[in-house]
Amino acid sequence: MDSLEAQVEQIVSQFTGDLGWIIIAAIAILTFKNTIQRFVEGMMFFFGSDFAADDIVYINGTKKARIIRQGFTKTTFYVYGTNRKLIIRNDKLPHLMLEKTLPQNGDNNENNQIKSKKNH
Repeated sequence: MDSLEAQVEQIVSQFTGDLGWIIIAAIAILTFKNTIQRFVEGMMFFFGSDFAADDIVYINGTKKARIIRQGFTKTTFYVYGTNRKLIIRNDKLPHLMLEKTLPQNGDNNENNQIKSKKNH
C-alpha cells in the first residue's frame, strides 16, 4: 500500500509541477473573460437609449422605481414606497424585467404630472 500511495503522490506532484502553469493560466483567462463580458454588458446598457437617468421604471412589474444614476458598472434605483435605493450591476439588468411607461401610453397619474410640469 505504501508503494501505491507513493506512486500516486509522485504522479500528482509531477502533474501539477509540469502542467500547473496551464491550470493557473486557464483560471486567469476565464476570470479575465468574465470581467470583460460584464464590462461590455454594462457599457451596452450605459450607452443604450432604452433607459436614462430620471426614468420611472417598474422592476418585475411590481416595484415602481426611478433610475437615479447610471454608471459603467452599476445602476442605482430609488424604489418608491420603501424610500430605499437599489444598486444593481449592469450585467444583472437583463435578467430583471424592467418596464418603462411611455408618456402617450402611460399611466394617467404620470401624464398629469408631466402636463403640470409643462404648465408651470
